[in-house]
Amino acid sequence: MRPQTSENRRLAELRALTDRQLTALITSRLERGFALAWHPDCGAGGAYEELTRLCSEIGRLLPAVSGSDRARLQSQLAQLEEATTFGMRVQTAS
Repeated sequence: MRPQTSENRRLAELRALTDRQLTALITSRLERGFALAWHPDCGAGGAYEELTRLCSEIGRLLPAVSGSDRARLQSQLAQLEEATTFGMRVQTAS
């Protein structure tokens, strides 16, 4: 029975590592998105297209994140989507 317990422990460690890596990946995508959203040329040069791609990618990855990390990242994604919309309104008004 010990080998199975050891294997279960190893699987749990791998899952925790994967969760941390996924959270880090999503966080880096969010940071890139915020940098683009608040850049003065948000609507130019394909930045808006990149922002929508980033938001879509993050939205696809979020269901794989568990617990409080998911709630925090979902909140940040909502903020990014709002910033993207606001940035486009500012560009249009200019």
